[in-house]
Amino acid sequence: MKRPWLSYGMAIVAAYVLKLCYSRASAEDLSWILVPTARAVGWLRGETLTFIPGAGWVAPDGAYRIAPACAGVNFMILTFTLSVLGFAHRLRSPGARLLWWWASLGGAYLATIAVNTLRIVAAVELYRLGPVAGMSAGQAHRLLGTVLYLGAEGGLFLALDRLTARRAGIGGKGGGKGGRLSGCLLVAGAYLGLTVVVPLLSGHPGSRYAEHAVTVSLSTLLFVAIYCVLWKRRNLHGQTDDPGGRGRAGDCRHDSVRS
Repeated sequence: MKRPWLSYGMAIVAAYVLKLCYSRASAEDLSWILVPTARAVGWLRGETLTFIPGAGWVAPDGAYRIAPACAGVNFMILTFTLSVLGFAHRLRSPGARLLWWWASLGGAYLATIAVNTLRIVAAVELYRLGPVAGMSAGQAHRLLGTVLYLGAEGGLFLALDRLTARRAGIGGKGGGKGGRLSGCLLVAGAYLGLTVVVPLLSGHPGSRYAEHAVTVSLSTLLFVAIYCVLWKRRNLHGQTDDPGGRGRAGDCRHDSVRS
């Protein structure tokens, strides 16, 4: 099939604009994603968060707040671009590709609210526990976000692989064994690029960029290593990819890197 260059270009431009706006946005500017996230967090925790201009949404006891750094927009950008760049070429008509473009954007928005809500709720409990395994609460929070986001991106990529494979007439195999391994590398590389490389190139890395970069990079490498081990083990056991085969925060800190 011909590559959908128009879809690719539009996705890259949209991602760049969203990233640029996010790096300079206030809590008020991000109400489109922070409001539903704050409501979901409050619902899960059985409490109502209060909005404070310039700060974000604050818990009743003041123990945590949901600030712009907690918006999860990087996750949304990554989910959207991977959906379009990774699978738009499997759709044959321009109309189908346009529909996929908008569905990817809407799906990325909903997925971000869901995944980010779970991250914040879990982070709140981490801060209440205090130091974990020798890590400070802030370091544990950062590690939790990286692991949760990478796992969610990997799962979404595999789900979209199977979904678009059926529409393209590939069957239930998706990208196959090699395709899934390359998909894992694509997810990991895109995540590192967006969260580590882009902040450095933009000139707004944040006050704790070095700690952020080391934590994210090591976590991503571990993610890839675990996936490769599982992928190799599956191949050694002779499992197939066909359908009939044999298996298959406390508070979000202002110094979080979001540029």
